[in-house]
Amino acid sequence: MVQRYRSVSRQFFIRAAPQKVFAAVSDPKQLVKWASDTATVSLRKGGSYTLGFDGGRWVHSGKVLQYVPGVKVTYSWEWPGGNLHGTKLTWKVKPMKGGTLLKVDHSGFPRSEKWTDLYGITEWGWTYYGMNLKSVMETGHDLRSSDDG
Repeated sequence: MVQRYRSVSRQFFIRAAPQKVFAAVSDPKQLVKWASDTATVSLRKGGSYTLGFDGGRWVHSGKVLQYVPGVKVTYSWEWPGGNLHGTKLTWKVKPMKGGTLLKVDHSGFPRSEKWTDLYGITEWGWTYYGMNLKSVMETGHDLRSSDDG
């Protein structure tokens, strides 16, 4: 049976304490250090969030669907333009010896042509942003830096 939806799933081992990794994916002051240009998050189930990227060119906003302090946060993910709905982004942290395993799951991508490019961009995007989070947390280097050439 063919599944109707696809997901992007990634895992990153980060040499940092779980509470610091969780704050990085849920606290607006931390999100701007590695992911977005701007961020607001009402960190509670049903709260709202807004993340601005590329100088405000792209804005994602939605609701906090799940919130387990220090463990997991799930956001509804609305796409700019307002006509693509229904995906969910989940960040989950798991303590491990020497650091934290961060699991990223972005689910709900319909298997239709109008979603194909967006799905591919999302695969690339969460790989890039996960590696940037790892870089920022482990070395202090933001890969988004204009000093990188």
